[in-house]
Amino acid sequence: MQGMTLRFEGALVRAGRPDLPDARIEVGDDGRVRSLEQASGGTARKVLVPGFANGHSHAGMAALRGLGDGLPLLEWLRVVMSAESLLTEDDVLWSLRLSLAEMIRGGTTAVADAFLWNERLVEAAVEAGIRIAPGVAVFGPEGVPYEAAGGQPLDGQIAMAERIGEAFRGHPLVRPTYGVHAVYTSGPEVFARVAERAAGNGMGVQVHLSESPAEVAEALAARGETPIETAARTGLLTPSTVIAHAVHATDDDLALIAASGASIVHNPGSNLKLGSGIARVTRMREAGIRVALGTDGPASNDALDPLRELRLALQLQRGSLERADALSVDDGLEMLTVNGYEALGFEPTALEPGDPADLVAVSADSVHAEPFHSPSGFLGWVATGADVTDVVVAGRPLLRDGELLTLDEERIRYEVARIAARLR
Repeated sequence: MQGMTLRFEGALVRAGRPDLPDARIEVGDDGRVRSLEQASGGTARKVLVPGFANGHSHAGMAALRGLGDGLPLLEWLRVVMSAESLLTEDDVLWSLRLSLAEMIRGGTTAVADAFLWNERLVEAAVEAGIRIAPGVAVFGPEGVPYEAAGGQPLDGQIAMAERIGEAFRGHPLVRPTYGVHAVYTSGPEVFARVAERAAGNGMGVQVHLSESPAEVAEALAARGETPIETAARTGLLTPSTVIAHAVHATDDDLALIAASGASIVHNPGSNLKLGSGIARVTRMREAGIRVALGTDGPASNDALDPLRELRLALQLQRGSLERADALSVDDGLEMLTVNGYEALGFEPTALEPGDPADLVAVSADSVHAEPFHSPSGFLGWVATGADVTDVVVAGRPLLRDGELLTLDEERIRYEVARIAARLR
């Protein structure tokens, strides 16, 4: 593709703006949009949209997809973490690549991911071409996670996060973070330690908070405060903090998050599968909190389809509140694009000239797209990841006319099948 000019035609859909039915976008060699103009003819049956941000995932778990189905969160975690201890570094690498292939095929252009990370694994994500906020998983002082893959004790986990922070400082595709797991696995002391180090070096933080009723009840019994109150007290909540879930955040919790400037990532598919509940997304947004969308990991969702999460988010708010206007398609697209990019620390794009060329093209040339009255309505209520035909990140095509360009899909599927057979 080098030396070729990338051009796309279709209906342009962007959060906060009216649909532009006949648009032509040209991508420059500098990784930014060169031009946006009216197309002639208007025959292209595609929807063009800024790239989708997956605000929360655990891509290295792809080989564990489907484990523990039917178990509530804390029991599910015991099953999955036991299986994780058997994964080698190569297993994590191939699982990561499988997840990246699935994400790119679904239109994901940026992802925040908390799991086992080292320089080799981050380089694999960079080679795939996706923007990534890798969060080195930080647990408590007891035990060593990911032992077969070279996992380290607590000090080593923090050191690895900071090593990646130095190695990829200023990289256009990478925003290194600490992936603090949760208060019930890491503890308040680790929260405080990471908060102090992040304040000194400017790195971001990813953390699970108030995901399930059991987690909140356990925290209240142990310390008399919610997980979010613990995070606030220890200094972990800052504008660079990305909170996964917050399904059971109280109004006081939401006030703390709003005051801190931290972001929340809503993961509707995972929350439903694990029976964790329905997050109060509308209330979060009313409180002034930046809310993004995520899939969670491929072992807890189990799909990595951002358009599926968009639809679930819309339906859950409207259904639970019994209001058809509770969350609009435009609100959901804002969560999936602008809010996600800002939460991860990347420059968002509206695909205007000079903006980052992070673009997704979705085919509307199918029976389920007829009649094609509303491009944004098609995205919000009809399209799936299977309709995505093209994905561009920083001007580089990762998916072109349905062909994955940066990953060897056949080899990935072969390697992950071998891993799954061995684990069985």
